[in-house]
Amino acid sequence: MQIQIKLVGRLSEYRDSKEPLEVPEETSVEELVQLLGIPNEEAGMVAVNDDAIPRKDRAATKINDGDSVVMLAPVHGG
Repeated sequence: MQIQIKLVGRLSEYRDSKEPLEVPEETSVEELVQLLGIPNEEAGMVAVNDDAIPRKDRAATKINDGDSVVMLAPVHGG
């Protein structure tokens, strides 16, 4: 199945293509992070179709064909 994915900020080093990404059926958000080679702690915020997915729900949240996924790195400051 194909999904649209946008990696923001420093996460763009893991994939800079704007082309749809082919992923296996039944892929979870957690599995997608792993497929992209992104360390879990670097995927600060993940949204699927504009809905933020809490870290605790990433393993149970499945991605569907045509979904749009956005990932942001954590923001640090102070």
